Formats: sequence, C-alpha cells, structure tokens
Amino acid sequence: MSHNMVDYGTMHVLAQLPFDASQVQVLKAMTEIENLQRPVRRPEKSCLNERHKDIKYKLEGPPSKVRVQQPWEKSFVLLQVSIGQNQMAPLEDYTVSSLQ
Repeated sequence: MSHNMVDYGTMHVLAQLPFDASQVQVLKAMTEIENLQRPVRRPEKSCLNERHKDIKYKLEGPPSKVRVQQPWEKSFVLLQVSIGQNQMAPLEDYTVSSLQ
C-alpha cells in the first residue's frame, strides 16, 4: 500500500462504526487508531487535565477524579480541542501541540 493511504487497522476501526454513529462514537473510534496515539509526557498532564474541563465529551468517571494518563485519553482530549479551537483558547504549551 502507498504511505499516503489509510492503513488497514485504521480502516477496520472506521468500518466498524454504525451508519448512524454519534459524535462520541466517532471520537472514541478515532482514539483507538494507533497512528493518533502518542505517549502522555509528564509536562503535558496538567495542560491536558485543564483542557479536559473545557471539552464537550468528558472521559468516564467522577469529574474530580478523572486524569488524562493513557495515550487514547490524550487523543480523545486533543481531538476535541483541535476541532473546537474557535470556542477555546489555542494550546499554549508547545509540547502538547507538536506531534513528535
């Protein structure tokens, strides 16, 4: 396959979505894609936890106990922040906004 095409694992995850999938289902499916997951680094945690308070769809659990610790949780938060940047302040922390 060409490197510009969607890989099989990504297409498989997206193909499993129902036709009438909700926004949350699409977001959660996108966080399962390995190409979008990056490790959560220590300096990013506070910024990600602050952003989690501002997003529409929250991670499961009591609001006071939810912490972004897993790569899929980071993807879940950053996807919503990047989609809704017109409503939120842009990311100031370069380590979170860079995809390395």
